[in-house]
Amino acid sequence: MDTEHEGPEAVRRATEMCLRLLAMRARSRHELRLALERKQFSAQVREQVLEKLQGLGYVDDARFAKDRAASLLQKGRLGPQAVLQRLEAHGLGSEEAREALSAATGAVEFDPLEAARKVLEGRGLLGRRLEPKEQARAGRLLHSRGFSSDVIQRLLGEPSLDPSGLDD
Repeated sequence: MDTEHEGPEAVRRATEMCLRLLAMRARSRHELRLALERKQFSAQVREQVLEKLQGLGYVDDARFAKDRAASLLQKGRLGPQAVLQRLEAHGLGSEEAREALSAATGAVEFDPLEAARKVLEGRGLLGRRLEPKEQARAGRLLHSRGFSSDVIQRLLGEPSLDPSGLDD
């Protein structure tokens, strides 16, 4: 038995390590598990520590997912699909991520069309006539930020952005 990574002393050190990580920012159970694995704590120690932290309320994936989704949506730089991808990258399941996104969308009153407008405005692609190449670039930008095809089509089809839509 490797006493450095097992036993009560290992549980204490692993718990302290996780608490330091949680003091910096909220983390998912998956992220903490990976950190413990990197430090080579045994599977038994990892699970014991994670259960202890969850029991104390320090680890709550549902709360973490909702808070993270709300934070990302409030920044206004990402669309729903990109937020889902970020949540899944934190080790959350697809269903859990979707539920968190749905809850956060309502909580922060997220408007994907308005958020997409702000993204384009930040790049100087709003409020003026766009050349076809700029319009394509705007579409790619919004797609890469996780906005739906419907939002992209609605926004890029607006007269202020459609190169053929402005009447002089």
